[in-house]
Amino acid sequence: MTNFRSRTRRWLFAAAACALLIPAGCNRPASEAAAGEAPASQPSAARAESPGNAILRNAAEPFEALTEQAFAAPWPEADRLIADGRSAAARARGILPDPAADMLDARLAAIAAARQAQDRPGLALAAVETYRHLVQAQDGATAQVPIPISLLDYAGFRYDALAQAPNVDWAAMDQAARFAGDQWRAIQPSIASPSLRGVMPQSIGAMSAAVRQRDVPFARSAAATELALVDLLEEHAAAQQRGAGR
Repeated sequence: MTNFRSRTRRWLFAAAACALLIPAGCNRPASEAAAGEAPASQPSAARAESPGNAILRNAAEPFEALTEQAFAAPWPEADRLIADGRSAAARARGILPDPAADMLDARLAAIAAARQAQDRPGLALAAVETYRHLVQAQDGATAQVPIPISLLDYAGFRYDALAQAPNVDWAAMDQAARFAGDQWRAIQPSIASPSLRGVMPQSIGAMSAAVRQRDVPFARSAAATELALVDLLEEHAAAQQRGAGR
């Protein structure tokens, strides 16, 4: 879930990662796999998105955009993204149970506080936590994008935001990389592409290696690659669902 310009940039990172790490190519459809490359599993049954999930997914998207642009967008543009997020969150709040709705209010308050302080790292982190909250509120059985894939997006954005803070919190970045690994292990059995199954663990491993080396440029490059590969995972999962619905 991202805008066209950002998706294009992330696809370029993914293409570079595939060329360097997996010569076969990451986004080759499973039906075109070379001889001997058996899919990891059969596609899951096609699922129709519930109305509630559609509201939550659409509400999460502005917060993903805000996270991605928090460090570079002029403040008027950031304010527009914040306003878009608040409008979308208002629609989502109506379908959330009280504890989750209260937590959403707290997330929005953290965004407002970061904006008031002109704290760009704080804004990015508050936005990505709001994104996670809305993603995890979905019904996993009918989520259009499998929740672990969306949480891989969350992990990459959180890791990258932490890497851009004036005082880098390496322990929190390590936690984000470990969280990404957990999400990948949850979704990996359902991913039919041998190439993606090869390159995703390497990209997450690079995030962990950058933490061990305390290397910010390496960390940001690793995060960019992981986020780009998440886009490919989203496309791959969607293609598997289309195939299952035929």
